[in-house]
Amino acid sequence: MEIVMRALQTALCILAAGAVTTAGSAKADPRLQDAGPPPPTPSPISVRPGVLIGPAPSVENTILQLPQAEATCEGLAVQPFYADDLPAQQAARRGMSDAETILAFSVASDGRTVDIRPADAAPAAFDTLQAGLAAWRFPAQARKDCRLTIRWRGVRLDEAEVPDLLNYFAVTRTTGALRDAVAKRLGGQGADCGDRFGGRRPDTVVFPDFEKGRKPPPGGRSWSVTRWNIDADGRATDVETLGSSGDLDLDSEARRAAAETRMQPGPARTGCVYNLYRSGGTLAAPPLTPEDQREDPLQQCPPAVADRFAVRANPVFPTVFNERSIEGWALIRFDIAPWGQIGNVSVIEAQPAAAFGVDALRLVQSSQATPGFEAGVRCVVPVRYKLQDETAAPDVDQN
Repeated sequence: MEIVMRALQTALCILAAGAVTTAGSAKADPRLQDAGPPPPTPSPISVRPGVLIGPAPSVENTILQLPQAEATCEGLAVQPFYADDLPAQQAARRGMSDAETILAFSVASDGRTVDIRPADAAPAAFDTLQAGLAAWRFPAQARKDCRLTIRWRGVRLDEAEVPDLLNYFAVTRTTGALRDAVAKRLGGQGADCGDRFGGRRPDTVVFPDFEKGRKPPPGGRSWSVTRWNIDADGRATDVETLGSSGDLDLDSEARRAAAETRMQPGPARTGCVYNLYRSGGTLAAPPLTPEDQREDPLQQCPPAVADRFAVRANPVFPTVFNERSIEGWALIRFDIAPWGQIGNVSVIEAQPAAAFGVDALRLVQSSQATPGFEAGVRCVVPVRYKLQDETAAPDVDQN
């Protein structure tokens, strides 16, 4: 018995707004410009790891919490040879930066991170951090008892330096008034672009070639923030890379796309800012723990009983892992009553991160078994989260 959750393959090339792009250029469709203004964005909820703070404060009083991370294994500092930037958070007051966030993890023999889980809070609050750590790579050596300690440094928005603003703009990837304010700060003194088109209708839009150069490793993500001005004729001027994760090919392609994109004539604009992303390929889940390594002497779940179990809920691929093309699995233990009720549901193991166990637990708790004459005690079902081609539909298989 096994559950397979399949999700659409995440696109490798992602724009700031989430649109899939391809290399080349295209004339802008004037019909898209007459669609009217977008619907208003609801007021965001301010969240920091493990704590729901409440309605977001005004932009002027916003405190950004910026992460400073240190990895240790068995008490000794270890350095990854690849590490994605961790996202900034938003706090209501400066004093909230005193807390630490700790993720426990292990390093497999090939250097990838596994067994990722919060050390001191509910897993659901740490999905973004778990997914980021899942993309890290360490030297090829198995390590245990590892900790990623994240210390949060609080800074007011109006006091934030450019690297701080770039972290929120490019890594946290939110939308709304705060992001707009950060973009204006990044645009420089007197910036009036407003968006990457400067309030003008585009005449020709050029996209980067996301296939050029070396991509991040599977599950990883690189980013580049470009700044430029627009003259009265609609040409981009003073194009520069404002900051990036270090992907030089993406930086170059982002500058080329901005420089070759042409707006229709109109008022000159300054301080246009935009960010682009490039993702690595699919990071396959670690091998499932073999059955002979998870024997349970208390288990009483013959195949005839286990086969009565049926999924009755819609599985949900953890969003941030789907966005990064990171696959996973979870082993769920449960009991089956003779009348079909499911109980005593728990997570035995989830890989590469605890977030996969959260949905798998919900999935089994919401399911039921066909009534029979015999109960099942400590039955186990693997729930796999796999990515599939865009042309295929999501499905759930039971074997």
